[in-house]
Amino acid sequence: MSSDREGLNAAEERLSRIRREMEQIARDAQTRSDDLVSRLGTVVEEAETVRKMRVDWEDLKAEALYLRLLHQLPPEEAESPRTDWERYEAAWRELRASMQPVRPSAEWLEKIREVEESRTSRPVLTPEERSELERRLQDTVCPICVSFALDGSCTLEAFDTCPIDLYLNRLVVMIEQLGHRPWMEDIYKRMFRDICPGCRGRVDQNYCPPREEGDCSLYAYLPSVVRTVEDFLRERAETQQR
Repeated sequence: MSSDREGLNAAEERLSRIRREMEQIARDAQTRSDDLVSRLGTVVEEAETVRKMRVDWEDLKAEALYLRLLHQLPPEEAESPRTDWERYEAAWRELRASMQPVRPSAEWLEKIREVEESRTSRPVLTPEERSELERRLQDTVCPICVSFALDGSCTLEAFDTCPIDLYLNRLVVMIEQLGHRPWMEDIYKRMFRDICPGCRGRVDQNYCPPREEGDCSLYAYLPSVVRTVEDFLRERAETQQR
């Protein structure tokens, strides 16, 4: 009971700090947002000025062409104003991306989901089972992963936590429900349905940069992951039947 009380006190203290941090972030974000809107207003004014200059230049060019045609004068090329459209478009894309709605990291969403599910159903894996399965996955998958360094560390940058670890509980449930499937296409389809929608790495339903660039370990090494989990589940079932 004392440990429960200590945990509750620690949680309440942390919640108090979280509340203060959120209030401070909200104030700072509002100040910066107001400043950003003001700066954007200046940028828009500059853009309108540049556009008017380009229009004036085109009118002068047209007038010069008219006079040369009218009086049969030789043509003359004038250097047009330089406009770096690629840089403009890249800056605009970055600005739009930074202003898109955000959501919590996939790690926290997964933790919340696991807590909610634990209240209505038995745990997918006990702490001991999860530790054992994680060890097996580290032995079978990590050595073949491109993010695995020679010193044993993980260099994965697309995610804060390896997707295999992050979605391990959901992956186990998915494999248990599917049973042994000879066709990996079935398992990939189920992963796209049950796991990918909650992942922060995915931009939309049909495009996931980490997956396309080979940075999603769960997608890249799913066959090895499934085989390891299936072996673990089979051994667990045999042990429970004894």
